Amino acid sequence: MRKSITIVGASLAGLRGAEALRRDGFNGPISLIGDEPHAPYDRPPLSKKILAGDWEADRAALTPAERFADLNLDLRLGSRATKLNVDSQTLWVDGEPEAYQGLLIATGARCRTLPGTEG
Repeated sequence: MRKSITIVGASLAGLRGAEALRRDGFNGPISLIGDEPHAPYDRPPLSKKILAGDWEADRAALTPAERFADLNLDLRLGSRATKLNVDSQTLWVDGEPEAYQGLLIATGARCRTLPGTEG
């Protein structure tokens, strides 16, 4: 039986993790789970270039769409991992438990909200 890898975090770190696994010869299933509905994108240009109108939104993509097919990923966008039990190797995704074999947590960080900027 081939081992599978689940990557939680579908942004730069998660994508690079999947690419590294493939580059190093891993040929088992890889699931890339991210709570945003968009494929991994470069976040800094979002506020600096795209919202300013200097770039089109697709220019912020971290990799071309066809590259996902080359990587053979189960891309699970709009899915949220909320709970983990390492003893039973169970990950809860969208409230449902799922078994995993190998796990990479690549969630990064969220920006702090400054007081008075909520909403």
